[in-house]
Amino acid sequence: MTTSAPLPAPAPATEWEPDWDYLARHGLDRSPLQLCFPLGADWHLLRRCRHTGCDRPATSWPWLCHRCASDWREAGAPGDIDSWCASTPVPFARRTYAEHRCRVGCDRAAEASGLCKSCASERRVLGLTVEAYLARGRAPRPGFGKCLVRVCPRMAVVRRSRLCLPHQRQWSNAGTPDREAWALTAAAIYTSVDVVPLTDLAPLVVVQVLRGYEAQLRQGGRISPAQVKSAVRWLCDHTVDDLAAAELPPKGATTTYLRLWQQTLPLLDADPATEHMRTLVRLPILNPRYKGGSVDLRDVHAPWVTHLAQQYLLRLAAAGASSARLMLVGYAARWFAMFLRTLPGEGRRPGDVGRDGMLAYLRWLTHRAPDTSDYLLLNDDDPVRQIVAERLLPSRRATGPLLVTPVRHYELVKMLREVLEHGRAWLADNHAADVHLLEMDVPPYPERDDTASELEGRSQDALPEQVFLQLMDERNLALLPAGTRRNCVEPAMRVGRRPWELRHLEFHCLHWHDIDVEDPDGTVRRRSYPFLAYWMQKVRRRHKLPLHPSDAEVITRQQDHLRHEAPHLFHEDGRPRSTRMLLFPTPRRSRANALGERPYDSGTIGYWLQTWLDQFAVTDEHGKPFDPARVFPYAFRHTYAQLRADAGVPLDILQVLMAHQDPSTTQVYYRPSHPR
Repeated sequence: MTTSAPLPAPAPATEWEPDWDYLARHGLDRSPLQLCFPLGADWHLLRRCRHTGCDRPATSWPWLCHRCASDWREAGAPGDIDSWCASTPVPFARRTYAEHRCRVGCDRAAEASGLCKSCASERRVLGLTVEAYLARGRAPRPGFGKCLVRVCPRMAVVRRSRLCLPHQRQWSNAGTPDREAWALTAAAIYTSVDVVPLTDLAPLVVVQVLRGYEAQLRQGGRISPAQVKSAVRWLCDHTVDDLAAAELPPKGATTTYLRLWQQTLPLLDADPATEHMRTLVRLPILNPRYKGGSVDLRDVHAPWVTHLAQQYLLRLAAAGASSARLMLVGYAARWFAMFLRTLPGEGRRPGDVGRDGMLAYLRWLTHRAPDTSDYLLLNDDDPVRQIVAERLLPSRRATGPLLVTPVRHYELVKMLREVLEHGRAWLADNHAADVHLLEMDVPPYPERDDTASELEGRSQDALPEQVFLQLMDERNLALLPAGTRRNCVEPAMRVGRRPWELRHLEFHCLHWHDIDVEDPDGTVRRRSYPFLAYWMQKVRRRHKLPLHPSDAEVITRQQDHLRHEAPHLFHEDGRPRSTRMLLFPTPRRSRANALGERPYDSGTIGYWLQTWLDQFAVTDEHGKPFDPARVFPYAFRHTYAQLRADAGVPLDILQVLMAHQDPSTTQVYYRPSHPR
């Protein structure tokens, strides 16, 4: 009988060598060991300052360095930036402390002139140029050693404190505490965003950082030097000896690249041909189409169950099945293994299980559904809850046990049947042909319980009117950050369009039409009414939706916001540079998004809603807390239709507003149980 292969041992350090030639072409300087980001290169985000003669980097629009951008704002932020640069004198050269030694030969840090502080002071007293001063043949001065701060690579510039200039300022601002103790906890300071030194990292961490950095480069996109600098600084401050084993914060911009590199390292030396034989199967290695995820079989004690699950995982991955389906294989195997532990011999041989054992498993799994209900009803501090949790499968993420809901019960049995059917020949060869599940053994898929929504007289996903009014309250809307986030969430609630349609709204989606309206006295007046023009991807045609003037104000507000925050996407007269520019373009910088033609990710609006709802409490019409999980982007479309159906809008009109092709689709919002 074939068993799973043991976890492979870590590769020796000699096999971890990165591609030095490739890294050298992308900024690696091995002497001294540092990453350099030449201004204007196409593989990172830094650009050269627009001011002619300025050698500082620029990180964002208006593509001026921090010094020139400050002068530009003080001048009133003129629109013609190039003319302003031409009429403004060139700023002073960059001052880089402790990055170059004094040109005289002193063992001290040089200023912008190339001389240390003492030599520069002496030169000014003598009234000489730098070249004339160097020609005098001044004897080099001794240095003060390395900066006292443990993680600082600079040379000290003050004899008494033995600190570099940046740390000397920090120490003085901190009130000059005990210097030795302060230096042990002081953080590293990197004054240049385009140079990131690696000399203070452990040798193993240097190789790990470079390998992760190389993998990130090869995947395309542009590197953020600021993120690289933050990542290296975090490693130095926390004295990390092994990035692969480091405990990183679960979120935070400072360690974003570290989490990415840490996830990448195990994948670099993996073998796709043998990955399915591991007990922790990493999906991106089985098939590159999977961007993440893994199938955990480490607590499956029966080797034959592990073997069958691994073989079925290999087949599903080769067929391109969804990652959720592959993970379900792991859950089905783990639940079955938990049951096998209750049998004599713990079911380690398939012949000992038989058909009777499979029927016993079906009964055992059915009893886990009441355990799930009991677990959900009990309070966290109830000791009985812990007893019930022991009868359920523990989660690998330490977030409580895995529950057996009616849908999950159906999925677990169905998936186990597929695994056994795929390994049917192998089971027969091992004298276990009776280990199988019939189609009649799979429970029916549970129908959705819409009793609550029927009693409330609304569609199953529509929000109650009381909840919707709370979300539209200006006091709650003000909790959303001003700009794209609020300007996107608010129309999502107002116009009732599908999330895809909202994310792909064009910049000029707001149309105005003149319509003749007859007043009660017979007077005919021409009025302008707003309409939302958008593309319906579901039926692949354009559609126009009449809007309320307040809806049009939100769209206009987002247009003005983009003109102010991203002027590089527009001509001088305010027209977008691209006719395909979106109303909500992602701020992600890439060549494909240079003109604002790429939308936000599909989960972005849901994430914005989640963080927004965390800031205030929502109650239903009875004053009870409302489940925030029921507030998701598509629920606003059902709410839009339900509120208009409740207001008495005829079915044919609502069908046009919802752009439904079949009136039966619209009919669901008209419930006879609802009082009208």
